[in-house]
Amino acid sequence: MRRIVLRETPLDVIFGLIFMVLAVLLWIGADHIEGNNHRLVGPAGFPRGVALLLGFSSLLMTARGALALCSPSRGDEIGIDRPVAVLLTMGLVVSYPVLITTFGYYVTTGPWLAALLFVSGNRKILPIIGCSIGFLIFTKLVFQVVIGIPLP
Repeated sequence: MRRIVLRETPLDVIFGLIFMVLAVLLWIGADHIEGNNHRLVGPAGFPRGVALLLGFSSLLMTARGALALCSPSRGDEIGIDRPVAVLLTMGLVVSYPVLITTFGYYVTTGPWLAALLFVSGNRKILPIIGCSIGFLIFTKLVFQVVIGIPLP
């Protein structure tokens, strides 16, 4: 399967609704952050702020798509050139939080990043390994050494 062509308008409605659900889940997930005081100020403030922005923008996206569904044109066509790569990338992104919770940051992120680079079209093994190791070293230096925040 080389290319898929879909209409923009129904996709806006479908993904707008999906993103609204994700925003609600992100808001609820912020309750599990240590020291959460159930307000926007504190450790849960950042994920709650992201949830609010995601919820608002997805509401606009859904409304725009719903209004466009009533128009005779039904929106532009959107072409996906590598649908399998898109689906694999989506699977990788969705699985990352589960993997990082189960195996930890360093064990998960290196192989995950290598898989993401491969799926996105990079086929040279040395740059993939270099980017994965380099990213792990960079995050360790920045978060653990400089800022003092341990990674899971």
